Parts: sequence; structure tokens; C-alpha cells
Amino acid sequence: MTIEEKFRGFYSNFGIEQDPGKMRHLFDELYHDDFKNELDGTHTLDKVQLWKLQTIVIKNGTVATVLMFKNAKPNVVEYKIHFKGTDELVGKTVHCAYELMDGKICRGRAVDESSITTISKATTATANFNQVQKSAQALFTLFDGVPRPFDEELNKAFEALYHQDFVHNMDGEPLNKAQWRERLNTFAETGTRILLLKFEPKDEVHFEAGIRVINKNIDVVGYSRGTISGSTLLKIEPDEQSKSSYAMMPGQKVVLAEEHTHIAIAQ
Repeated sequence: MTIEEKFRGFYSNFGIEQDPGKMRHLFDELYHDDFKNELDGTHTLDKVQLWKLQTIVIKNGTVATVLMFKNAKPNVVEYKIHFKGTDELVGKTVHCAYELMDGKICRGRAVDESSITTISKATTATANFNQVQKSAQALFTLFDGVPRPFDEELNKAFEALYHQDFVHNMDGEPLNKAQWRERLNTFAETGTRILLLKFEPKDEVHFEAGIRVINKNIDVVGYSRGTISGSTLLKIEPDEQSKSSYAMMPGQKVVLAEEHTHIAIAQ
């Protein structure tokens, strides 16, 4: 299979529901392990970062149209792709040139300033989401079901995740950062567990999230839409669109059902 066939084959699957394993295989067949995109001469996009970006694009149903693919010179390919969808690449055309190694795309960069800006912006957004998800997981892991004070370890993880202007607006009564800290303090003292069930970026600054909050009395599964600012969480609010992604846990019954939250007691 030629490099062009691999390239067109991979991107033709965008916008079509595909098995993640298949897409990863096609990706690995196309991009070399030493892949690097030299964004601006200082910052680079490596294969791991590219796959994270591609994963977001694929999940959001983005369609990729190959406008041009050619062999610019021996072992160098040049291409243009237009993206149409709902993510950070929507309506953008990327024009790049890459050297080949072992029959795979390896090293190169965007050809024009517009493409450099587009890729840099998308890469930054992906990095920010990865950091927010990492910070959220680090904080929620500390809520492991064992009662504890809101100590220095918890406070450090809390500050790493939440923006100074953070607002939690899930219950109709917005909580600012200090008020949300008090809520989490109560969770910590009562030995509440918090599990991150879902974290899915939707565009440059928004993501869908789901968490499960468990203590001796209740089991709560909440669905939300988050907004980030840089690499911190700025806002949490209801997101009806993500509600259908979850179901009640086995062996439970609903004792209170609100618009965006189910509360169930384990039977």
C-alpha cells in the first residue's frame, strides 16, 4: 500500500463511527513513531500529542476531506486537508509537508502561517484538556471513601484544578470557588468517594463530564458541561446532551430524580 493510499484511507474514516482499535491501527501504519511537527521552530507536536488531538476530532464526528496529496520530491509528501465538524479544527484547512521514514510520515511542518496557527491552537487546546483531566483525576482520587480533613494535600490538588473565578452551577444555586471548597470539605470529612466517569472535550474550551459521588447514604451520578480557562476548570453547569450516556448502576432504584441528577440507594 502506498503512503497516499494509507493517508487517504485513514482520513476517509473521519466522520464515520469506527472501532477505536481500527483507527489506532491505521494511524500507526501512517505515522512514524518518531513523528514530529515543528510548529514554530520552538514548539513541536509529537506522535502521542497528535493521536490525542486526532482522538478528539474523531469522537466529535469531524469530517476530513483530502484536498491535495502529492510527492513534492523523493521521500517528501505535501498535503492539504479540510476539516468540517464541531471541534477546534472546524472549517480549517491544514497544509503540511513531511519527510518520510520507513514508508511513514515522520518529520515536517505546516507550510503556511494559517496552518501553523490552526495546528498550534488545536495542540494547545488538547494539552489544556489533558492537564485539566489529569488534575481532576488527581483530586478525585484523594476522595477514596476514608474520612479525612481538607489538608494541605487536598488543598494543593484543589488549587491545581480550579480557576480563581470557578463557578459550580449544577443545583440552581451557583457556588463560587470558596463555597465549592466547603462542599468538598464536607465530602472529605464524611468519607465520600468521587469517581470521574467521563471526560470528553467538545471544542476548544468545553467538555462533557460525568462523576459518581458515593457515601453511606447516597449514590449520585451527575452529568455536566465544563468550561476551561487555560489548564484550569472555570465552570461546571448542567449538560442535558450527555445525560443519555449513563444508566443507573445494577441493584439500585431511583429514589429522587431531578433534571440533571439521579440519586439512588444501593439495594
